[in-house]
Amino acid sequence: MTSVFLFAILREQSQKVVNQVKKINCKVMSAEKKYIEELFTDALPVNEKEVVKVLKPIITIQRNSKEIFLKDEKKLTVEDKILAYGLAKKLLKIREYIDSETISASEVYEKTGIKKGSIDYGFKSLRGKFLFGKGKSYEIPNYKVNEIIKRLQKKSQETKISKK
Repeated sequence: MTSVFLFAILREQSQKVVNQVKKINCKVMSAEKKYIEELFTDALPVNEKEVVKVLKPIITIQRNSKEIFLKDEKKLTVEDKILAYGLAKKLLKIREYIDSETISASEVYEKTGIKKGSIDYGFKSLRGKFLFGKGKSYEIPNYKVNEIIKRLQKKSQETKISKK
């Protein structure tokens, strides 16, 4: 009887120790979470107003199908057209109009009619600089959006100056 009683006491004591360790771990984890919390933001991942402003002269989006069409922008390079298409998809994804913001060379070819060889070269030159991904699917990371906006704004200003 005494061994059963001792076993019960040891079991109870060990459970208390386990609970105390769990409490300590929770306190440590919550302290660690507080540090990482400083990196989070509730803001939208991109400045939607700025993206729309830069894309408005370049693309249009079909309301029902959410299909993206490039306007007749002959002054833009293929790379800029790919970036504009990618930004439009990113915006549609943020607003939950589409499921994925990834783009591929074959998709851009099918949707825009730009020559396949030009698109392939464009993707090759943008890969690792503005487009990131694996295999054939790429996306524009949020931290690159402002850089792309500036690039497209510059091209837009150059187009306005050359038209005068």
